[in-house]
Amino acid sequence: MNNKVNENMNIILANPPWKLAQENVYSQTGAIYPPLGLASIAAVIRQTGRFQVTILDAWGLGMGMEQFREELLKVRPAVLGLSAYTTTVVQALAAAAEAKKALPGIRVVLGGPHPSVRPEELISKDSVDFVVRGEGEITLPLLLDRIEEGSEDYDGIPGLTYKVAGEIRQNPSQSFVQDLNSLPWPSRDDLPMHIYRPSSGAYTRLPIASMITSRGCPFKCTFCSRTVFGNTVRFQSPAKVLDEIEYLIDRFGIKEIYFADDCFTLSRERTEEICDLILERELDLTWICSTRVNLVDEKLLRKMKQAGCASIAYGIETADSEQLKNMKKGITLDNAKEIVALTMKMGMEARTSYIFGLPGETRDSLERTLALALEINSDFAIFNLATPRPGTELYNEAKEKGLLIADGFELYPLTDSAHCLIRLEGITPDELKSFYDRAYRTYYLRPSYIFSRLMKIRSWSDVQLHWRGLKEYASWRISEH
Repeated sequence: MNNKVNENMNIILANPPWKLAQENVYSQTGAIYPPLGLASIAAVIRQTGRFQVTILDAWGLGMGMEQFREELLKVRPAVLGLSAYTTTVVQALAAAAEAKKALPGIRVVLGGPHPSVRPEELISKDSVDFVVRGEGEITLPLLLDRIEEGSEDYDGIPGLTYKVAGEIRQNPSQSFVQDLNSLPWPSRDDLPMHIYRPSSGAYTRLPIASMITSRGCPFKCTFCSRTVFGNTVRFQSPAKVLDEIEYLIDRFGIKEIYFADDCFTLSRERTEEICDLILERELDLTWICSTRVNLVDEKLLRKMKQAGCASIAYGIETADSEQLKNMKKGITLDNAKEIVALTMKMGMEARTSYIFGLPGETRDSLERTLALALEINSDFAIFNLATPRPGTELYNEAKEKGLLIADGFELYPLTDSAHCLIRLEGITPDELKSFYDRAYRTYYLRPSYIFSRLMKIRSWSDVQLHWRGLKEYASWRISEH
């Protein structure tokens, strides 16, 4: 194999230009997350030493389509790989079409959650040459090899959907990357690291970096898609996790890590070992994560706090026991109340999330869920409107029962958890949206809540953080009304 970099084979891996709708509370928070999936694939491609690869985070950089076009013309890539979620797939297709106009000979590859669910829908578009299903670290380098060779034979490349003389062909699915330790660290040097941060209230110190240290989720929540990473759980070793953390500290001056794993504490033993290593290495580090209330207890929470955990996010979803059962959440409300209270008692912030508008929702269940959120009284509460994304059981149920308010390319841009998309008996979309707005007002404008936040201010950075959050909330309210 030729290991010399092919100077004529430029690759761009990109997030398309895109912005959140004003209806979404996050539209004003400035939350920007790095495309770690693209950065991981870029690192694997770089390892081959054969191609010039650029990551273009048009979404994170706030680019419009004209700027995106200018970047393409500057680099003139032979291949453009576009990452697409259901929410962004329309913009990804627009970016693909723009690329074809700017550079007619370019090959366009789509990958990510939505292409993995709907490959045939996307490969049928003239602007799309290939669709990568599932994890891209194996499929894309193999595809680049064939393109470089000038081959039109793509048979045998796992996880690839493509066209031959207009005929759609779909190769067998690829197996998951089993050994995450075998992957290089994401190519963060190709990213504008200074722009990334979670939303206000979801971090305590800057600069912050995100990491994904596991893939796959064994749970079966009906509103969640597992099409890219699947149900098979795979972990980075604690030692590799710590080595990457130390690299981020040394290279970028990182003070806080956001573990973006679906459930960080899936393996208790691994979580404890990560905590032990942080303490042993005496790192100046705080960190935040998401998990489930049935995957932690007092002993584990105490160790996490000692190792620098500053905030934990829990999905509570609803106060309705029948809905909890239907969505296959697998938790109890008593357990949720206990664990959130324990988290805050130990000095960590707790963030909880709730869903309004699932099939079977009633006015009574809405009010009970809001009452539950107020009772749990976590540091931050996130309210979402039920979102039937393709690839989820929720979507299949809503479609089968004729409950979808929109579908197809009309639905996709609305799947940002801030639009009413499921018909409910006895509750109009306007009424549900009004309740969603009221939930945010009720939760965050309570005098007791405001007083409790003021009492937690310990430094000037805390003042700045709270002031920023207040301005962002006010901006959202003004934009909404």
